[in-house]
Amino acid sequence: MRVGIIGQGTIGQAIIRHLQARPDVQIGFVLARDRQKLAALDLPGALLTDDAGAALACGVDLVVEAAMPQLTADLAPRFLDHADFCAFSATALADQGVEQAILAATSASGRRFFVPHGAVLGLDGLRDGRGLIDSVTVTTTKSGKSLGLDPLTSGTVYEGPARGACLRFPRNVNVHAAVAVAGIGLDRTVSRIVAVPHQGANMHRIEVTGQGLAWTIDASSPSLGGVTGAYTPQSATGSVDRILGQRGICIV
Repeated sequence: MRVGIIGQGTIGQAIIRHLQARPDVQIGFVLARDRQKLAALDLPGALLTDDAGAALACGVDLVVEAAMPQLTADLAPRFLDHADFCAFSATALADQGVEQAILAATSASGRRFFVPHGAVLGLDGLRDGRGLIDSVTVTTTKSGKSLGLDPLTSGTVYEGPARGACLRFPRNVNVHAAVAVAGIGLDRTVSRIVAVPHQGANMHRIEVTGQGLAWTIDASSPSLGGVTGAYTPQSATGSVDRILGQRGICIV
């Protein structure tokens, strides 16, 4: 199995290290902007490039994006012609044109577009129960700095449809995009984003009501200094492993 990786930030580096330890996986390419970081990688046989065209020409079975939503928007429909695609920047799907292009590409090629659970839990239940669900509200509490705002920003900075949250904070609310895509959609899912000065953790609460169900899921993880929580790199490697194929006792 050959895997291409887009991005060399916290999540991208975790996935690279993890896949290097798997003898059944070969890293076909790493696409990233920082040439100095690329040069520091020890990946014999892999294409290390900042050229998207070169990466597109490199034959792989799976592409994992862990960079920014614009790269998923630009590259996913093209890679899906010949490879599966896993996007950690799920907010790209808030653009309806991008979503339609991805759906058209998967329909034409038979390839799959994966949305990982990232920093939260419970997407399987949302997906299975979507026909019974009446409402979903996702509340994220982060520091203003991690939201790209003034560090002293305090209070609710957004409340409304998840689609709007994803368009306004594309690098910060991938949780909201994933929950919405798994459940009742980007327009019916309600997003609430709260800034707390100097908060050191990324906190998410998912509240779900429906026919015969009521769920509240809380997830909290210390920030690694940017937009990523400490749990997300671990969950990312687990998601990639499940895509590549589980062995033994499998969780579905």
